[in-house]
Amino acid sequence: MSNDATVTAAASGTDIKRHIELSKIHDFASKLQQPEVLEVLKKYVNWQVQSRNPDDNTLSAEEKNRVPDFAPVSINLDITTACNFACDHCVDKDILNTKTKYKHEALLDSIRLMAAKGLRSVIIIGGGEPTVYPKFGETVRLIKSLGLQVSVVSNGSRLHRIAEIADCLDENDWVRLSLDSGSDGVFQAMHKPKQPITLDQICEKIPDIKKINSKFKIGFSFIVTWKGASINDASIIENIHEMIEAAERAKKYGFDYIAYKPFLTRAEANNAEVMDLREIETRLDEIIVRIRSQVNEAKQLEDKNFKIYETTNLKVLENKSYKSYTHQPQTCHMQFFRQILSPLGMYNCPVYRNQIHGRIGGNEAYATLENFNETRKHTAKLIKNFNATEQCKEVTCLYNHVNWWIEDLIQNPEKIELVQAQAGDEPDFFL
Repeated sequence: MSNDATVTAAASGTDIKRHIELSKIHDFASKLQQPEVLEVLKKYVNWQVQSRNPDDNTLSAEEKNRVPDFAPVSINLDITTACNFACDHCVDKDILNTKTKYKHEALLDSIRLMAAKGLRSVIIIGGGEPTVYPKFGETVRLIKSLGLQVSVVSNGSRLHRIAEIADCLDENDWVRLSLDSGSDGVFQAMHKPKQPITLDQICEKIPDIKKINSKFKIGFSFIVTWKGASINDASIIENIHEMIEAAERAKKYGFDYIAYKPFLTRAEANNAEVMDLREIETRLDEIIVRIRSQVNEAKQLEDKNFKIYETTNLKVLENKSYKSYTHQPQTCHMQFFRQILSPLGMYNCPVYRNQIHGRIGGNEAYATLENFNETRKHTAKLIKNFNATEQCKEVTCLYNHVNWWIEDLIQNPEKIELVQAQAGDEPDFFL
């Protein structure tokens, strides 16, 4: 499947054709067509077709009220809510440093059961700094022992914990550091580390980790911020002017790539993560020009060992198509394929961490077979009752394309039998 896809959203009532520019990592429709997960897609689509038809007696009433017998293909794992930074721009700031924790063995049991039921990848991200979790290394090694892909998003303050697990990672895994700056001054102002550490001290450790294992990718994450941006009642420091300097730094210290993505804030109505540009609407063209100039110059640094990634959200900001990503189908199908496990519970989307309208269950929702079967019921109920058209109408959703694609398969079930397995050069199960 091409990363540039034309989608017919038949389920919306009229044929809506939209040109979607997807970064490869966000081409989730292609990921669901990989041979290892295509069966899951087909069973989900057929379940939806049969569940929506009151005259279809293929499934019993009980079967219609629980999703097919699979765990999510991919989960975001918030391994802790504890964080040793105090970033003003953090979208999860309101849930950090709670006293709620996992029972560690129940967490491991949850991962084991999900792996047995079809889990393929774990993204350790969000909610806190994962490397402060006391049994971070044990958890990562269990994930790898189960044959799963794993990625870690860290603030870089405790890279010795990354070094300790580096040997078990492979070419399909990755680690990404949220640094968002080219200079230490901006880094300190944006991230406010609670214990003294500089941007140089973080970056200087990358070559040592590469010496342990150079197979997996290490990325430099840069959230682009601008004057006028705000979240958590705080004004955000601008960093557009440091995009090139950050790329130079990333290349110098041996990062495999730098990824640029736009700043997100929280919607007042339902706490969703949104791209709110109202405060800068009159300056948006100027900001876009500045961003594009920085990206173009940074791209001159690319070579076979270092890449510049423009995320889908950045692309749609620049071409001003971001509003088309807020037109959601009523059903969010990705609730079945990708979920979020946090000490605070199990949720349907990263946008709705710790929000009651996105809650699937507690943090032991997959710890036992009995819990798993109950969770299948809760997931089915949320899929049927969660109205994404309304709840997510302000969200520039990266799953917009794949949700409309799946909805079209459900509306036209003969198409699902025409979907062929697509085996790429490297499997990528990260959703």
